[in-house]
Amino acid sequence: MSTVATRAAPVTATRRLGRHRMMRLVGDALTYVGLAVALVFFLGPFFWILTTSLKGNEDFFAYPPVWIPSDPALTHYAALFTRSSGARYFTNSLVISSLSMFAALAVSLPTAYSIARWRFGGGFLSTLLLVLRMLPAIALIIPIYIMYKMMGLTNSYLGLVALYTVVYIPFAVWLLVGFLRDFPVEIEEAAMIDGCSRLKSLLRVVIPIIAPGLAVVALFAFIATWNEFLFAIVLTGIETKTMMVLVTSFTTGGTDQFYGEASASVVLGVLPAFAVAFFLQRYLVKGLALGGTKG
Repeated sequence: MSTVATRAAPVTATRRLGRHRMMRLVGDALTYVGLAVALVFFLGPFFWILTTSLKGNEDFFAYPPVWIPSDPALTHYAALFTRSSGARYFTNSLVISSLSMFAALAVSLPTAYSIARWRFGGGFLSTLLLVLRMLPAIALIIPIYIMYKMMGLTNSYLGLVALYTVVYIPFAVWLLVGFLRDFPVEIEEAAMIDGCSRLKSLLRVVIPIIAPGLAVVALFAFIATWNEFLFAIVLTGIETKTMMVLVTSFTTGGTDQFYGEASASVVLGVLPAFAVAFFLQRYLVKGLALGGTKG
């Protein structure tokens, strides 16, 4: 009987191991299927817009749908830049987003540094800044519009850049405080012992090391500003409208709806964000990990 029990034990263990492997394979398969469905769900609309921007007008409502045009052309992109002032709106978005990104970094870095190093305001100030960022834009648009109208800041780069900088600073400070608190203060103190001033140690020691964190803040600032719509449509005029405003102008004209130009404007609207993310990708993972444990 003991021999039978001894032989049965390895068989049972083998069956359990095989069952465990089967469950793991099924779990992996379900995970990949879920990821594939999510990928189709998120990238499918963009693929459709991209192909629509390359179609002829006769393919927009064809049945069955034309997924990939047989004769792709850049006609709608040319019309966007020649007939719809797309070049001006694209330049407006690029200038406003870039200036807002650099302004947010220039203001939020010293603010976050003072909070992280001298505990200025304690945790209350960091929390208050984040709460201010949560205020809905629709609740601010009317008083901001009245104030901008009185100050003559509507339809200007300065007005939008100043507003976007102020709106994004709380979130940027909150992120940078986490990055700076993770930075070993002993390295900074060693630099000051060697003769560096506080400012010089910040510029030559701290900033190069927390560059991944700064890249994360810069990317978020650029994308948030580039994609912003409410303030852009209310506070801009013909000369300062952005790409996000241009997109809606193609689909709000009654029967004159230019689907090709609208799709082309959407593609051009997301390309800069992809480009910035691509060039900063080597910093993003490090930056997100750097500020992910404290703050």
